Amino acid sequence: MIRTFEPDNVLHKLVDYIWIVDFNFLADGNRGDIIMPLGHINIIFNYGSAYRLVGEKEEMVIPDVAVIGQMKEAKHVQYGQHLYQIGISLTPLGFIKLFHEPGLELTERIVEAIDVDPDLDELYLMMMISKDVEQCTKAINQFLMHKLALNEKDTGRIEEMLTYVEREYESLNIVSMANFFGVSVSSLERFFKKYIGLTPKTYGNIVKFRKHVEDEGLRRDMQYHYYDQSHLIKTSKKFAGKTIKELEELPDELTLGYLWHGQQQASEHRC
Repeated sequence: MIRTFEPDNVLHKLVDYIWIVDFNFLADGNRGDIIMPLGHINIIFNYGSAYRLVGEKEEMVIPDVAVIGQMKEAKHVQYGQHLYQIGISLTPLGFIKLFHEPGLELTERIVEAIDVDPDLDELYLMMMISKDVEQCTKAINQFLMHKLALNEKDTGRIEEMLTYVEREYESLNIVSMANFFGVSVSSLERFFKKYIGLTPKTYGNIVKFRKHVEDEGLRRDMQYHYYDQSHLIKTSKKFAGKTIKELEELPDELTLGYLWHGQQQASEHRC
């Protein structure tokens, strides 16, 4: 029902994982989901029912071939009856190297993939021919390898900064980071935000929450890694749309169920 796949070895720094979600029938009460800020830029190929972004201030039908930029807080989506999607979760470095665009252009935005790269529509049509998972993942890897071969952009500086944040996320200090790279705080934030779409602090907060969500051991001690219970609750509500206590139960939202309870439980909950 929900499957994730590692990319080819040469793509590991650029692609976190490839994912496929397939449910033939979703009951009315099980069609809500959350787009969590995980530090990724996602390319989504939708082959099922139309689905849409919902919220108090915004509502839109999401294109069948969409690119979802960096998000600062959880977004709510509503699926149709049939859910079949293939996705590519790109690291910030991956988006820059593969598509030659700074992340700032997509922050808090969902756009048609053709606005990023017309070739993504061709990949969508290619994978429409067959539901064979192996063929689809092979096509994605070949597509990304081709894009990478065309790249000549020097991304060394931003890669070093991303590595720094990933290493120091537990106690990230922006002044120390600026000193480490020999720049002013304002120059650091301007450069980082241009390429990643978020400030180093915001990105670091997302990385910290993601690391604790994805690791069961870290998740058990999560309360000790935030200033106090109130701070943890506020962070969880912002990034996951629910408190930690609510997440410990089996959420109706597909993404939350998968991240917090694993593939088996999320799949069983939906069947």
